Amino acid sequence: MKIKARPEDFVVYEVADIAPEKEGPFALYRLFKKGATTWDVVGDLARRLRLRAQDIHYGGLKDRHAVSYQYVTIKDGPKKDLKGRNYLLEYLGQSKTPMSKAKLRGNFFRIRVQDIDPAGLEEEIVLLSRYGVVNYFDEQRFGSARHGLGFVARELILGHYEKALYLLLVEGSLYEMKRTRKFRQCLRENWPQVTPCLEFAPSPWERRLLEFITQHKPSKRTFKRALGLVDREYLLMLCHAYQAYIWNETVKLYLQRLGLKLYPVPYVMGEHFFYRAVPENKWVELSSRRIPLPSPRLKLEPEIKILLEEVLQKQGIPSLEKFRTLIKGATFKTYPREVVVIPERLHFEKRGPSEVLLEFFLPKGSYATVVLKRLFLLPKRY
Repeated sequence: MKIKARPEDFVVYEVADIAPEKEGPFALYRLFKKGATTWDVVGDLARRLRLRAQDIHYGGLKDRHAVSYQYVTIKDGPKKDLKGRNYLLEYLGQSKTPMSKAKLRGNFFRIRVQDIDPAGLEEEIVLLSRYGVVNYFDEQRFGSARHGLGFVARELILGHYEKALYLLLVEGSLYEMKRTRKFRQCLRENWPQVTPCLEFAPSPWERRLLEFITQHKPSKRTFKRALGLVDREYLLMLCHAYQAYIWNETVKLYLQRLGLKLYPVPYVMGEHFFYRAVPENKWVELSSRRIPLPSPRLKLEPEIKILLEEVLQKQGIPSLEKFRTLIKGATFKTYPREVVVIPERLHFEKRGPSEVLLEFFLPKGSYATVVLKRLFLLPKRY
């Protein structure tokens, strides 16, 4: 299966409960971007407009390997279009409230899929429309952990503060720009003697953090205090990435407990387990099942807690109550997540002997790539 041969092969349209108004303190824009992440655009806009990044509001993060359209608001932003190297902000009007995740309903996808065998696709589409797909987090969520380097949040939980700091500064970044790459390479070559890297720090908080390290003797206490200087949004994102991995692994155990016929499909963090169909006596439970992301104060039904703690113990974390850090801002916010998602407005067209065009809508937080894996990477029955 080949997707994203060109950015135009994977087009994402954000669907949100926001519309232009005549008045309001926030300028509302439709952001078109290609070859850049949402954070790349936010960082560039913040520098150009001399704003803080947190003054630029959006609903969801879109990756660089796609064409995407999403909504952005800027308080007291210019009432005109704004153009950058890889993006265009089309001014739509004003808004009384900022764009946020709460306003995001989901995304509509238009995807060109190549190098596939379309035999039996009609039946797979019918099954997918009836039984949905496991609502896994996919590899876009996992940052540096995708490269086998581990999760920052796990190191925070275990008290490995220097390793956590190294991972988040050197192996991950809010923005993917030349200056950021120079910064990370400098850190790799000089860690923990970071003085030569100060000039490359891509953001004020990263510079403050490095200045703190240079002013204190390297120690566990120094690295722990330094972690308190990390951008809060970035820290929360890293915590959520680890929660997402634990959630995926817990759901796999849950599906096995249900006794479903499962098909493993590799991904960068291991394997996803997919089903094709579900017996009706199990579908009632599965279709309504919601499992929350792990958090130390969660009150879970016993069977789910047992599964979750089995995953945690494999990670060296003895219990759910120990799933916490001593770093300010590094918290594990939870919410219930549906185990199954059913794509809406699902449609496909054959474009050749090994190519199809797929269109469908997914609610916020669900991954189109998981739908593609379910349709095209399971063993053929035909």
